[in-house]
Amino acid sequence: MGTRGNRAGVLAAFTVSGASALVYEVVWTRTISLVLGSTVYAISTMLATFMAGLAIGSFFGGRLSDRRRDHLFLFAVCELSIGVCGMVSVPLINLMPELYLPLYRTFHLQPELFFFLQACLCAMVMLIPTVVMGATFPIVSSYVTLDAERIGSGVGSAYFVNTLGAVAGSLLSGFVLIPIVGVKGTTLTAALLNLLAGVVLLLMARKRTHGVMAFVPAFLFGGILLAKAEPHASILSFYSASRYAADAEPYREIAASDKVRYTELYRSENAEGLVRAFRYIDGSLVLQVGGKIEGTSKDDLANTVLLAYLPLASHPAPRSFLTIGLGAGVTLGAARDHLKDVDLVEINPGVLEAIRRHGTPGLLENLAVIRDDARNYLLVSDKRYDIISSEPSYPTESAVASLFTRDFYEIAARRLNEGGIYCQWIPYYVLTNEDVTMMVKTFASVFPHTRIWKVTNSLDLIMIGSRSQSQITEKEIRERVERLNTHGYPLSFVLSRTPEQVREIASDDTVPVNTDDHPLLEYAVIGNMLRGRVDR
Repeated sequence: MGTRGNRAGVLAAFTVSGASALVYEVVWTRTISLVLGSTVYAISTMLATFMAGLAIGSFFGGRLSDRRRDHLFLFAVCELSIGVCGMVSVPLINLMPELYLPLYRTFHLQPELFFFLQACLCAMVMLIPTVVMGATFPIVSSYVTLDAERIGSGVGSAYFVNTLGAVAGSLLSGFVLIPIVGVKGTTLTAALLNLLAGVVLLLMARKRTHGVMAFVPAFLFGGILLAKAEPHASILSFYSASRYAADAEPYREIAASDKVRYTELYRSENAEGLVRAFRYIDGSLVLQVGGKIEGTSKDDLANTVLLAYLPLASHPAPRSFLTIGLGAGVTLGAARDHLKDVDLVEINPGVLEAIRRHGTPGLLENLAVIRDDARNYLLVSDKRYDIISSEPSYPTESAVASLFTRDFYEIAARRLNEGGIYCQWIPYYVLTNEDVTMMVKTFASVFPHTRIWKVTNSLDLIMIGSRSQSQITEKEIRERVERLNTHGYPLSFVLSRTPEQVREIASDDTVPVNTDDHPLLEYAVIGNMLRGRVDR
């Protein structure tokens, strides 16, 4: 049991400890997801590993605190250990792509085993520091309990200040530290908090401080590793690993090849994710957000141009246009070539800045840019549009998958003028036929008059839907697209399903519907991308 004066100091140190712990959790989740993805499985794996470490640490820390009476010294050693492990964690995370690729190649067709091995990768980074974090709680609780009559208040006080610090740490890391000083600077900040807490506790303990001198070289070593750690530089991640699944080249050769083919132009870390812009060897712009390739100015040209031209050609007299998601800016540019009233809703400021600097000059000038989640914007906005064109990312996490549900389509339909058109991009190449059928029924349940177009070279699908029947024929749409294509882009597309065929699909009661409550598409796409192939 501690004295009242020391008790206050220990609780202050435990507040700092809680803050640093959540800073690490945010940093680890953020950086590991660049490799493992931001899917529900990946996030669950990371969180489970973090909590498992805390549980194991609490178990052994409780037994250690019962056997020892030098709790101040034990707490100091824990804080110093966490700081060293925190600094070393970033270099370890940078090793993950090199380990991830062979694991993916060998085990991606065995999901249960693959997810277990992903947990092992997370444990390589998180387990030791989280075990030590978990041990601090019983050690501190034992110290701050003044007497047996006030165990509840002692433990409650420790839990309160630690949680309060955790709240502060999670807010500061995501909204302040990472955007300002980056991942390495944020990690160093957390390590310095642990060092500060450890030094203060040693001064309070007034004994055996010479034994902790071993932490001086450990901190120096960890600091050197952290300083030399390069920012995440690989294109490879969960979202692109299937491209390399059959390639015998080791990761280092792939990474070296990527450095030759891709020149990084821009990097931004903010609350919405890591944004990187590259110039490909052929001169095209490539945008990567949170590990996912979000758009290119060349490879996806036909898809992104048609996401503007097809809805424009399907509407008798369009005057207003809303683009959901900027990507590389091709769809927005194609719409602005033909309409004055064009709005953009994009949640990530890094994407806007990357395109402003390296995209089409003047693309974002004199434009209504709505910095918001598309769903929130359409839910609260009073403005109506003739056309809404949606090209979100892969629906592998809830923030994006929620833009593919019937609930969202109903929200969007209320923001369309009479005879308005909703245009939806569908990544056919990562869907099974059953998944496509589900999405057709989901879309048609809100927009009963729907045509489905297939982009020939990429196999992407573009659904053009309305609540009103259109008198414009397929031939007229093709002719209009040709007239809109003033730049002479090579566009090859075919009508995949007529409105009558779509209604027939939508009438099948055995086909499920993708909803907010049952986000079937999200889980289907994750599984398809993990397998790296789609059986048809």
